[in-house]
Amino acid sequence: MSERNISGGACEPRKCYHGFSSMRILKNWVLITIVSPTLIWPLLGQDEASMSAPVLRGTPEEISVTIRFSNFVSGNRYRLGVGTTGDKIKNATIELLKGDTPLSKKLVSFRQGYAKDWFEVKEIVVEGFLCSSADLPRQDEELTLKVSIPRAEADRLKRFFVILAKHYPPNRWYIMEGAELDDSLW
Repeated sequence: MSERNISGGACEPRKCYHGFSSMRILKNWVLITIVSPTLIWPLLGQDEASMSAPVLRGTPEEISVTIRFSNFVSGNRYRLGVGTTGDKIKNATIELLKGDTPLSKKLVSFRQGYAKDWFEVKEIVVEGFLCSSADLPRQDEELTLKVSIPRAEADRLKRFFVILAKHYPPNRWYIMEGAELDDSLW
């Protein structure tokens, strides 16, 4: 007894209805599944700025944090800063350096939405800097954010966030990198 396909003709064993070997199709899918990510993986993340792990130092009087940012993509705009949910951080000193040189950028306050995926909070009230293409360092340079917060304020807040957000026209800013620092660290 021979197998029959839909059109009524005889079908060879291990062949699908269109004449292609099912094993050949399976091998092709395995090849596509393995090779595609291998070729694409190096390209992912090539156009993204990065943030170092925050370096935290605590004294009885203050908590200071240093964060380095690099790999900025020319032509993009970025926001970087420190913030918390609810109120602004009181009496914080925030400085931005390009290499070892302090930048004379104006400190701005903004509300960073789209924070749920990173920190499980809806919005962060941030103080920091808006960096346009002209402010960005060369590929071999980096920006450094130095933040000092009085210990009493850090203890009151219990946690704060450091973020790097990228602009997506027309008016969206998404967090690209971030860190949550809580009172267990100081």
